[in-house]
Amino acid sequence: MTRTLTEKELITSVTRLTSTRLTEYLAAEIVIPEQTDSGLVYHSLDVARLELACELHDQYEMEPDALSMMISLIDQMHGLRAELREVLKAVDAQPEPVRQTLIKVIGAARFGRR
Repeated sequence: MTRTLTEKELITSVTRLTSTRLTEYLAAEIVIPEQTDSGLVYHSLDVARLELACELHDQYEMEPDALSMMISLIDQMHGLRAELREVLKAVDAQPEPVRQTLIKVIGAARFGRR
């Protein structure tokens, strides 16, 4: 079972996070806490997202809506990397002639090679 954090624990855990900043980040949907019987709780992924948001906010003076868009793009990039790893595993599992054909086809598509 993963440990969850209350808002107070979250603010203590993320050093640059304040209650006001968390409210702004919640409005921008940078994190969406889980509603439980005991109230809103946050997970380790929320901590990581908020640490990144605070870092970007402080370093680049990004507004919450811009942070939300940036973090969404980072999420998409991570998703694509995971999908690419699966494709590479599938290619690697193929016999050598198939792998060589795929390398040629991908090279042609990517670099315009024939």
